[in-house]
Amino acid sequence: VGKPVSKRVTVRLRHKIQKSSSAKQKKERRSAKKDVTWTSRLKKDPGIPKSFPFRDQVLAEVEDTKRRREEEQMAKRDAAKARRAGTAVEDAGMGSAGAAANGIVDGEDAEDGDEEMEDKGGNPMAALLASAQARAQDFGTDDEEDDEGEDADDAWNGIDDTISAPTQPTKKTLPPQALADPIKTVSTLMERMRETQDGIQRLIDYYQTPPLIAASTDVATRFLVEVAWKRGRLGRGGVPNLHSAAMLVLNDLNEERLKLPEVKSTKKSNAVAAGKDDITIVQTMAEPFRLEGLFGGKNKSAVGGEAMEVGT
Repeated sequence: VGKPVSKRVTVRLRHKIQKSSSAKQKKERRSAKKDVTWTSRLKKDPGIPKSFPFRDQVLAEVEDTKRRREEEQMAKRDAAKARRAGTAVEDAGMGSAGAAANGIVDGEDAEDGDEEMEDKGGNPMAALLASAQARAQDFGTDDEEDDEGEDADDAWNGIDDTISAPTQPTKKTLPPQALADPIKTVSTLMERMRETQDGIQRLIDYYQTPPLIAASTDVATRFLVEVAWKRGRLGRGGVPNLHSAAMLVLNDLNEERLKLPEVKSTKKSNAVAAGKDDITIVQTMAEPFRLEGLFGGKNKSAVGGEAMEVGT
């Protein structure tokens, strides 16, 4: 008979674990006293500012929604219990077992719904937003099937329209000279408008700017500053962006939103001055001012004899 094996073992590791565990628990108790996330006995703040005009109405709707959800969850739970009890009594076999399993799944879903409702009920605003998102998703999924058939019909109709419809006119683009230096182009435009009777006044009326001083040498810069202030074309620190304002004026003129008068040539004005008493009957109306008339190209849209050419 051999010597029995002693069951005495060292307890150094056990004491070390106990000591560290007690120290950790003491630290947690100490930090719990300093923690501000303690549960208050007062009613939880709904998260809606008191200055909100419809605060009471929103709170009432949230409470009503919460109550209706609780009633629906209770009804689902009772129906699941009744279903489980009824199927257990009627069926005795695999069928009853399957029905009971289905009832258990329904019960678990109802409990999960209760947990979600409790989580959302903590913040009524979050619950309200979540319900709105759920309704939006339901609304989107209901119309998907109807939209598929309509999309197919629209696709064929679009093909027929593209075959039968005539080609649309292309959008007018600014001349490259205007894009190179729009501020100088607007300066040239202002000089041309000075030669007309109401060209400057039409610009002022269209952009609703203050009256410009006609004797000023830099009327174009002042006009662009006023346009930038009126249309919000400002840079950092509220500095007017003259380049953006000039592009705005040129685009309005190019797309014919801005109507300017015709610029008469010097030869025509001399002829009219020589015979003021003569009455001339014209067959067609004069063409409106167009942006291409500021540059060197001679075409039907350019008005006047010699057009000023703006260099890049």
